[in-house]
Amino acid sequence: MGCPAQKVATGADFRPSVTLFFVIVLFALANGADCKTAIFSDPLPAHYRTQGRFAAALDRPISATWKGVGLRTILRRLSHEREIAILLDRRVDPEQGIEIDTGEQSLRSAVDGIARLANLSVTRIGNSLLVAPPAAALRLRTLVAIRDKELASSDVDSSDRMLQLRTQRATIRWDDLDRPADIVRGIARQFGLSLAGIEQIPHDLWTGAVIPEATAAEALSLVLNQFDLTFEWTNRGAGVRLIAVPASVTIERSYALHGKSAGETLRVLQSKIEGLDAEIRRGQLVVRGTVEQHEMVAAVLGLSKGSLRTNGKRPAIPLERLSFALQARGVNLPELFDELRKQGLKIQYKADDLRKAGVDLKQKVSVDLPHLPASQFFTRLLDPYGLTFHFDRSTVIVEPK
Repeated sequence: MGCPAQKVATGADFRPSVTLFFVIVLFALANGADCKTAIFSDPLPAHYRTQGRFAAALDRPISATWKGVGLRTILRRLSHEREIAILLDRRVDPEQGIEIDTGEQSLRSAVDGIARLANLSVTRIGNSLLVAPPAAALRLRTLVAIRDKELASSDVDSSDRMLQLRTQRATIRWDDLDRPADIVRGIARQFGLSLAGIEQIPHDLWTGAVIPEATAAEALSLVLNQFDLTFEWTNRGAGVRLIAVPASVTIERSYALHGKSAGETLRVLQSKIEGLDAEIRRGQLVVRGTVEQHEMVAAVLGLSKGSLRTNGKRPAIPLERLSFALQARGVNLPELFDELRKQGLKIQYKADDLRKAGVDLKQKVSVDLPHLPASQFFTRLLDPYGLTFHFDRSTVIVEPK
């Protein structure tokens, strides 16, 4: 059965002509292709890096030059070369030409520079980078954090269901010419969620892409945010209802001041962080802001260098945003983990699984790692043992590669 004649949607306002589309479709049919034939020549990765490997790929240096090359082409080539997911927001013109010489810098910095040339921003959600208009990119991590926080509220009182939604991950794939409404339906099916409000997603046809190993909140938010939509949990975590993104997207967190002057601390923070909504309440600093603003608050308060807690109860910022250092001589791997626990880290591993993978837990080693971002730190610490890791909220999960 042949493919229906539809236009290729490369964005909300940037679509090739009907004539061009018919040429593409006729070429595909002439070669015996079906409706899932790739329209765009630059391939996606066959495999995707996730968790620690994804973070390590972002930190690896790159040096490249492009002159007048389309934005989507550049991002796809980087994605294919480094085996990472880079998504382009539907509202962006994917064919706009980019001219850049990255010099020698990390992949993440290079993508940031490419985005800036197109007046765009980059944000990381789980195992994906999203290149999007600044307002859409800025709110996305906060939307995911809010949806995750809601799972711990009384509105979802089934602990098993709550844990499943917060920890279950699935890889979401779609092909060229797939409709975003169908993509959302597919995400809901994969996570066992009922779905309401799907009619709010207008008809569109998307370029193929992959969201690797995402939670339900991450996957839904990455798609819905492109239509200025988010969702709310329904039926005690058994379903979702699509809703408009509110005018203000913030999350509230409290920070203990530990003897610091409340008035002076508030003055310094407001002078350093534009538009910060903060107050002193019952001796604690209460901040309402985006996840990025909270990270800046943690940095100013000196909480971003290995300090996990703001008020003794919950993490101040995501673990991957922290940095750690470690020096040890003549210790084995369990002893290294014990030393990290003294720094406030939670580390989980199954000794039997590590032994089966050939890891000698009794081998004595010496370690001298300076302060490094968490992803780099654990990559350098664990790679010699043939181990990898991922972050689960405030816990480091260590496992064989």
